[in-house]
Amino acid sequence: MNIPPTDGIRVPVEKLRILVRDIYTAVPIPPEHARLIADLLIDTELRGVVSHGVMQVERYVRGYQEGTINPDPQIRVLRESSVTAALSGDGGLGMIVATKGMQMAIDMAKEMGTGMVTSTYHDHVGSSGKYVRMALADNLIGISLSGRNAAPSYSPESTIQGSIQGSPPLAFGMPSGPNHPDFLLDISSHIPWDPVCFEKMPQVFFKAIGFSHVANILSGSLGGQMLPEFDRRNIEFKGANQSGFFMALDIERFTSRQAFEGDMAHLMEETSKMRPFPGFDEATLPGGRAWKKERDYLENGIPISANAATSLEKLAGEFSLPTPW
Repeated sequence: MNIPPTDGIRVPVEKLRILVRDIYTAVPIPPEHARLIADLLIDTELRGVVSHGVMQVERYVRGYQEGTINPDPQIRVLRESSVTAALSGDGGLGMIVATKGMQMAIDMAKEMGTGMVTSTYHDHVGSSGKYVRMALADNLIGISLSGRNAAPSYSPESTIQGSIQGSPPLAFGMPSGPNHPDFLLDISSHIPWDPVCFEKMPQVFFKAIGFSHVANILSGSLGGQMLPEFDRRNIEFKGANQSGFFMALDIERFTSRQAFEGDMAHLMEETSKMRPFPGFDEATLPGGRAWKKERDYLENGIPISANAATSLEKLAGEFSLPTPW
């Protein structure tokens, strides 16, 4: 779980956004990419996803500086139909191509009812939930996955748990209409090995392996990452070893959007009145807590940890930029 930091400071949203934007502009990368990355990282922070927010800023900066990420990628459309597309990220940061991929899926869904786009040859996409939020903003259902294709080899000495590469994310979003939190499930599929937990609930690990490979297959394999051009052993930008899958659905092609959103609003509201799990002070479905955090953070600033603040201060010093605290 992402737990809000208690050891740091709160920074006004726009001031934090400007600092992150200015850091990337100074790297340098194209200004429009700097703005986009800043917007996406702030969007992630507003939902309380601390692990994939501003604490990632330095990681991406170093990737640009060390040449593992292409600072000015030229995204290519590899294949395209009225409802599908496959993209190459040209070794760039995953956020750039993922945003384009989801926007293409959204445009297809508005016209044709559904849109599906894969991406490959790019670095980290960050939190998958932010691309689902793009679909939700247009009152569409959104799905976002990220991962890699099959590994070159698998050790027969390892357990099947070792077949998971990284921690592939999966995100699903369904709109609930105005004044209600949207249903937004944004999860990591990987569960660290724990023999005691396995003894009690082995099904948890079986499900995690299944979900992890679904994310990897629909993004990495379907995205064509195993093709010679994108093989992780051959690529120029070594950080660009990830792929993505983005899907949007127009509710009106299946049922009344108004009725659907009413049902979702009923679900989100009524379940919030139920008894919470032991140790928790409220009962919410995925998306409920993030909705409350966003309203709080927009008004009172985003809490960032002492470590994140120190990292940003270091980068600001490198580029002779002021910090807003």
